[in-house]
Amino acid sequence: MGESISVLIVDDDPVGANATALSLERVDGKISATTAGTRDLSKTLTGSRVDCLVCAHDRSGIDAIAVRERIRRDYGTPDVPFVLFTDSESTELLSRAITAGVSEYVKRTPDDDCYRKLAKRIRNVVSSDPPVHWQQRSPAQASGQLSPMDDITLRRLAESNLIGVFLTRDLEFEYVNQELAEIFGYSRTELVTELSVPDIVYEDDRPHFIEHLQRREWNLIDDPLHTFRGTRKDETLIHVEVRSDRINTTGTSVVLGLLTDVTPRKRREKELKRYRSLVNTAGDIVYALDANGRFTFVNDMGLHLTGYSREEIIGKHASLVLDDQAISDGKAHIQELLDNDAKTRMSKSYEIALTTADGSTLPCETNITLLTHNGTFNGTVGVVRDVSKQQDLKAELRDERDQFAALFENITEPTVQYVMKDGAPHIEAVNTAFENVFGYSQEEVVSRSLDAVILPSGQETQANALNEHVTRGDQIEVEVTRETKDGLRTFRLSTAQMSVGADPDRGYAIYQDVTDQKRRQNELERQNKRLEEFASVVSHDLRQPLGIASGKLSIVQERHDSRHLDDINDALQRMESLIENVLTLARQGKIVSTPTPTDLATVVRKAWEMAGSEQGELAIEGPLAEIDADSQRLQELFENLFRNAIEHCRPDVVVTVGMLGTAGFYVEDDGPGIPPEKRERVFDRGYSTAEEGTGLGLVIVKTIVEAHGWSISVTEGRTGGARFEIEEPSPFQ
Repeated sequence: MGESISVLIVDDDPVGANATALSLERVDGKISATTAGTRDLSKTLTGSRVDCLVCAHDRSGIDAIAVRERIRRDYGTPDVPFVLFTDSESTELLSRAITAGVSEYVKRTPDDDCYRKLAKRIRNVVSSDPPVHWQQRSPAQASGQLSPMDDITLRRLAESNLIGVFLTRDLEFEYVNQELAEIFGYSRTELVTELSVPDIVYEDDRPHFIEHLQRREWNLIDDPLHTFRGTRKDETLIHVEVRSDRINTTGTSVVLGLLTDVTPRKRREKELKRYRSLVNTAGDIVYALDANGRFTFVNDMGLHLTGYSREEIIGKHASLVLDDQAISDGKAHIQELLDNDAKTRMSKSYEIALTTADGSTLPCETNITLLTHNGTFNGTVGVVRDVSKQQDLKAELRDERDQFAALFENITEPTVQYVMKDGAPHIEAVNTAFENVFGYSQEEVVSRSLDAVILPSGQETQANALNEHVTRGDQIEVEVTRETKDGLRTFRLSTAQMSVGADPDRGYAIYQDVTDQKRRQNELERQNKRLEEFASVVSHDLRQPLGIASGKLSIVQERHDSRHLDDINDALQRMESLIENVLTLARQGKIVSTPTPTDLATVVRKAWEMAGSEQGELAIEGPLAEIDADSQRLQELFENLFRNAIEHCRPDVVVTVGMLGTAGFYVEDDGPGIPPEKRERVFDRGYSTAEEGTGLGLVIVKTIVEAHGWSISVTEGRTGGARFEIEEPSPFQ
């Protein structure tokens, strides 16, 4: 071979072929390159001197392996190197190249490094091979076995270490390359001399792989691909993929295997599967659009919310679920992101309305991210969140704020909205009632310290203690004295946080003016004191002479027997009953200022026992509630109503007690009842239809009712008897 290396570039793309030829001559001055397409290959090859063939693959649809087979068919098997120069890189292509006897496999890249590598490979493969003058041969000359040249070609490709390569016969290694040895962590010598093929296969996968190799060796299967788990020397498991084929060499057959470690790919596939599972089970819509705005992916939630099937939406334009305005807005946002520096912003959030398959709209918020590669826009991925519930919640919150604002403004009690600053409440707003009671307009007090506006002198210690409680988030309910423009007034102060547990520094202070109530309470206390004094006088000054008279009468009755003495005794006993009832009136007339929760059923049963439960029958209709009352006086009320029924009805009278809604109760008997014209008089002092009655029993009942702030009325019962109804006043009265 002379100084010059004659190279033929086979490529159906003239521009690409010329570029390859010029690049080779530029990087290596000893190379002389010519070009030819596959159609004029015969004309170019016949009688020509060619040191090396360089064939493209996949460019303009050219199949380099088919070109190689055509050359072998038409020109025999000249030992001229054949180099595959391609953009493609796959195990399948490499397997075909080895089987076809390709000398070298060089990957085309955008830079000049690939041409320098190609030139180096060309020099290597032609260094020991003489130039060939091509002569066409007849089809009868073709051979189905690999020639010694093909063995050399196979070894060259194997030693390139692009992929793991092995030859096996009867499950024993005939040959392994360095790449395969490194994949399994052994030396080449260990694999060929000490191990067999099953030794590198994980035991659970071993039977299937052995069967695959044997069937391949016997030429019983067509599928060349098989995957299994391998065992490295350090006993770690790896995932491998093998493409195998039976080849004939010098009269015998072996199995050629091309092995790739796909553990990273399996790991990525597992992660991808997990990722897809997470995406598909996500509570939001996840989607991908290509550069033309067509769906390439939609997760399960997207299908669920839009109502479309995957077949109906994949490949369709986004206008399937978005109106023209949303499409226009989306394009504008994408352009904005494209115009921005990629390092500063690659995503955008905005609101959209999805149109579902049934024509309804769904308010959503979307976040889009650009998909780019080497500066080229390839589409978008995004997450869409259904915000219909959030919008409903916002609307509810707006309504609540509006309602609260109206309530704040129209509440009858003076109210302050405050914020705690430096340990003291500062006014943010006041309502109309505050302006009316305290005499300050909102403009006068906003932003000022509340204590500075209405706290009287000398009350700083109490105010500071209250402020500490408010700062800790405690709720306050206490009686205070505060300064108004008209002077001091007494209030019941209640505080409430604006947002419980979230912001204790903001809240409301409600001032219930109890000045008049306190004045009335003081007056009632004075009245109650006078009643106590009266009861003491009655108890001592009347009962003492009555007791003397009763004692003297007993002495006289022992010495004399007279009907007049019995009448005197009856009169004295009646006087005792009158005194007892007067004392009861005096005591029960006291205002109930501190009622306590009282179980009505318990009080009713005790009162029935005290009133004489041996007569008549007590019936309780339905569950009786718990009410706020003075339990002792409430029992006295029921005792008098029960005695009244027993005294005025037959011995087997049935007395029924039940609730009047949630704000009262009734006592009803099945006796003769009270005529309508007499119902107003039954509560008058001295009124009684019983011969021995004092006429004070129902007066005591009414007194106890009024002491509680209740009302009482009498009407006809369901069976015609008397029915007494006791009710609490309505909170709006």
